[in-house]
Amino acid sequence: MSFVLMPKSIILMTIHSIDILDCNAGDHGYPFATNFNPEINLREVSAKGRYWEDGSWIETEAMEIKQVWDYPEIGAKDSYLLYHEEMESLVKHIKGLKRIRFFMTFGESYLTHMKCLENVGILGIKAIEHKGQKIVPLEFLATLLPDPSSLGEHTKGKTNIGIFAKGIKEGKAKTVYIYQVSDHEKCYKEVLSQGVSYTTGVPAMIGAKLMLEDTWQKKGVFNMEEFDPDPFMDELSIQGLPWKVMELEADASREVL
Repeated sequence: MSFVLMPKSIILMTIHSIDILDCNAGDHGYPFATNFNPEINLREVSAKGRYWEDGSWIETEAMEIKQVWDYPEIGAKDSYLLYHEEMESLVKHIKGLKRIRFFMTFGESYLTHMKCLENVGILGIKAIEHKGQKIVPLEFLATLLPDPSSLGEHTKGKTNIGIFAKGIKEGKAKTVYIYQVSDHEKCYKEVLSQGVSYTTGVPAMIGAKLMLEDTWQKKGVFNMEEFDPDPFMDELSIQGLPWKVMELEADASREVL
């Protein structure tokens, strides 16, 4: 889940840049595992990166751009630029936006395992012949890895998901960081699932709730950032995802918090 919505008090600023920050600092105890469907997760991570700047999309090699972000309640973590589809919509609906990027944290062990698997062809998605049978390497790998749904009871640590936005409000430079921290063990105690599933599922449920209550309803097809964000942000706190806003020095040139 990415915080692509902001309270109206913040949206009223002219936003020039957004970095979406997705940090999972949980430890499940396995040498290598994925927090959701391995076929989706590994294809996403091994694909080329992409971000939007000055009116065009810029493509990067996978894991080419790394920054170290200091995440509240977690600490400094290596964060890598990925492509994430919500950026496609945000560049259309946030007026004045000059740049948007998406970063996700990965540990050295995870990236080493993934690179080795990629080098020997195990991340392949085309069927190959194996002892008279057609198999897809990535599908075979998924059968070997721990079932993501089984990770919850073993996972400890926290997630931190949010956005870092820079812009102008009332003629003055403004920098804000909106973030939400969840604890894997608390999530498992509540819903028998680890924090990644929790922070993915609860916002989707809130969106459905607002639609059913006619709070978010218009004729046609709309993305969530086209609706009033405040009911959604209020529900996050009610439904187990309380968030915080940190206002930083407006002239801060560094991007590490």
